[in-house]
Amino acid sequence: MLGFVIGTVCAIGLIKAVRRGRRRRGFGWPGRGYGRGPGSRMRWGLRSLFESLRTTPGQEETILAAVDGLRGNGKLVREELKQTRSDLARAVRSGLVDDAVFEESFARHDRLLAQLRVSVVEVAKQAAEALDEQQRKLLADRIEGRGFFGGGGSWRGGPRVWA
Repeated sequence: MLGFVIGTVCAIGLIKAVRRGRRRRGFGWPGRGYGRGPGSRMRWGLRSLFESLRTTPGQEETILAAVDGLRGNGKLVREELKQTRSDLARAVRSGLVDDAVFEESFARHDRLLAQLRVSVVEVAKQAAEALDEQQRKLLADRIEGRGFFGGGGSWRGGPRVWA
């Protein structure tokens, strides 16, 4: 019975220690924004890219600032998706599918897509300016699919071997 009590107390202490360690310890460089909060998942995804490109903290901050600009456009896309769903539901509910409702919705999509194109081009320009020649070459290879997951088999961008 005494062993059961001691084991339970130790398990509780371990859980508290792990939780406290997660709260105190930051991830990545200090002040680099790899912790919790808005956009942290995106930053964690970029972290592996930054490690493979061996970027400096200044380069990372420049690229992260550019990519954070796309988050506002993501919010616009989500709002437009809700509006499109509402338009579609209204058209189906009325029983008469009105072409004008869909034309208006598609016009909004076209405007949003044009805005997204401009934003993506700006992010690409800022990232290309922040990186040096070797880093740009590595990034281009990863975008193209060669060595994106570390190189190797055919799905990793290596040579296709059919044996």
